Amino acid sequence: LNSMKNTDLLDVKLNVLDSSVRILTNHTRLHFFTGTSEVLCRAVLLDKEEIGPGESGYVQLRMEEEVAVRRGDKFVVRFYSPMETIGGGVVLEPNPKIKRRFQPEVIEELKRKEEGSSADVIEMHVKSHADTLITVSELAKLTALSLEEVEQDVKELEGQESVYVFPMRKDTYVWHCDSAREAEHILLKALTEYEEKYPYRYGIKKAQVQTTYFKKVKPNVYDRILTLLEEQGSLKRVDEFLSTPGYEVRKDKIYDRVSEFLLDTFKKAGFDFARYSEITCKDVPQEIMDDILNILLEEKQIVKINDEMYTLISYMETAKEKIREHLKEDPLITIAQVRDMFATSRKSAKPILEYMDSIKVTKKTGAESERVAY
Repeated sequence: LNSMKNTDLLDVKLNVLDSSVRILTNHTRLHFFTGTSEVLCRAVLLDKEEIGPGESGYVQLRMEEEVAVRRGDKFVVRFYSPMETIGGGVVLEPNPKIKRRFQPEVIEELKRKEEGSSADVIEMHVKSHADTLITVSELAKLTALSLEEVEQDVKELEGQESVYVFPMRKDTYVWHCDSAREAEHILLKALTEYEEKYPYRYGIKKAQVQTTYFKKVKPNVYDRILTLLEEQGSLKRVDEFLSTPGYEVRKDKIYDRVSEFLLDTFKKAGFDFARYSEITCKDVPQEIMDDILNILLEEKQIVKINDEMYTLISYMETAKEKIREHLKEDPLITIAQVRDMFATSRKSAKPILEYMDSIKVTKKTGAESERVAY
């Protein structure tokens, strides 16, 4: 019973009795009877100018008060005055939107609802929620079917490979396979264009793909969509980047020149650290430098110490070992000690300790310049 929908609009198939002496015209006021209720309504004829004796048509009934009905319920209609029965019919949609007359796609949809099983109707609803996805409980509300019936139909559609199902903690989301194919097509086109434009990047950031192409989808559902596309081999994930399946970052002469130059600069700087903003590489645009720097970071050849400074990962490994050794002997280490340890300036010693804090080798004790083991 909880799947009954209170509604003041109904799409119906209405048959006028052979014996009726009256013709039903648009906007006629009628009495609507189902097993439980009697309500006044107006009949909007969707596919005909009038419905005569022995004829039938698709009608939207606009109720003067709410009724509780389900898809498939039978009803009887009588004239308002004089009160005589003129026909009856079946509820096709207990929860429709207001419809205009003589719209081919509306009539087509109602025809499908009349002929189709409840699974067909559910499939139509799933299809119309391509960009948000729809939950099983929302489908139950929309169709006025019980949760069990909807779950059964969704299972059947999944078996026919018409829909994908994403069970979540609170509800199950359903996505039509056509919508998935469409999304995959759009996404691959976007990724391919991006990869041509930025060959030294791993792809588009996952978050950017969501705000551009899946902005109406909840983040946890978006993750399930990505996993699905990944499992199907439609896209590739590297950390937070998405790319086409066979894509690799470009490693050409420019890449070799810039990466060697950067690694060499960081190596020469040693523990005095080069400021990235001060490094330029002849004839190479800043954007390509940034992208190649990011490849070196992703491939763990260098590390970022802070917003300004980068260095070779091997230097920071050495620093980590030395600082750990020191802390075994002495529970406290200061910026001055780090400065002396690596024969560098205070300006570079401070970031070393802050980096050690960030990787949980050290932590502050209270004083700005002192650290203890994490």
